[in-house]
Amino acid sequence: MPQRFQKFPYLSAAILLVPVAMLVGTGLTVWGVAALSLALVWFAIEFVRWLMPPGGQQRVTDHSAPDDGGEKVNNLISLVFFLDEPRDADEMGIRDCVSSALGIRFQPGNPEAESFVIPFSPPENRRADDGEIRHFMVKVPAGLFAVLVSDQPYIGNPKRFAHATIRDKRLRNAVEKHVAWISVDLMDDTTDRERIGEAYRVIGRILSAMGGPDCLAIYCPELQRCNEFDPGLLERLCGSDPVSLFNEPTFEPVIEISDNNPKMAAAVKEAISRWPEFVSAYIEAASAEKERFIVKAEFREGRKSEYMWVTVQGISPTEVTGILMNDPHELLDVHRGATVSITMDRINDWIYPGPDSSHIGGFTLDVLADSSEE
Repeated sequence: MPQRFQKFPYLSAAILLVPVAMLVGTGLTVWGVAALSLALVWFAIEFVRWLMPPGGQQRVTDHSAPDDGGEKVNNLISLVFFLDEPRDADEMGIRDCVSSALGIRFQPGNPEAESFVIPFSPPENRRADDGEIRHFMVKVPAGLFAVLVSDQPYIGNPKRFAHATIRDKRLRNAVEKHVAWISVDLMDDTTDRERIGEAYRVIGRILSAMGGPDCLAIYCPELQRCNEFDPGLLERLCGSDPVSLFNEPTFEPVIEISDNNPKMAAAVKEAISRWPEFVSAYIEAASAEKERFIVKAEFREGRKSEYMWVTVQGISPTEVTGILMNDPHELLDVHRGATVSITMDRINDWIYPGPDSSHIGGFTLDVLADSSEE
């Protein structure tokens, strides 16, 4: 016999039949009507659980976990926060978040309410190492949803997986450091993209109300895409198209490449040897064109270093001054938009506009692009 039918809520169905039989036979008192209502709500909840796909939340495994691309290979309509510590969650807290996000006033204890938030238990077929996953059913006019809160990583071995599959150092660090997660899932079964779009808008608003400083990344199982978390994403989660936040990285990607890479060494050597070409073009360029002259340079703090781009504002025989274009990943003393001065020995690439919307320079970019494709 299939496991699904073994899980059918026979007990609640049998109890429901008692007041139904009384109603058909002798009628019901006020207390009988109340008993019928409670039995009906209990059976409805158990019946919804029975209809759920086995296992509820689909975990991301090493072969289907978040990366920086990929096609839609998962039909789970859900958004997930990766967390740096487990969350405490109870029925009242989840209800308050949903109420705040959707503007719905719930009536706890009212079994006939149109909207409710209640804890529930899915079929027991999770793995032993999945840890505790707390499930909360959310019934609102837009549909039936579930809030899941786990005290274990979403991926079996986050560090190994992140290092094997994620090129962007920022995102890799966020994924490998997560130890828990919280998600909002659509429980209704639908293939209607318009309804799915509405579901994502509800999911985004609920998840936004649950955002906080413990969030490291946000993941979309349907798209198989992950992005580093930033408080600015909360507003986008409440917008008309929350999944659009996966269209581009939250921050500029940080790509690591070996110091011994021969292609990179050759690219840097060419950029340095042709530096006078950049200087001459900058001097001759019109004022409106000068802001399109940029250089890449090494920034150091102790033993840490990062290469970032700078919009040139002035060039002398010994240094370049300009505006930093990137947010550093690990460095603390500089930030995007800061005015910086760079000595000539720190410059390793440059770009300026060429004819017909082309560009000249960017020698290291081709190496990084090839490395990312590999």
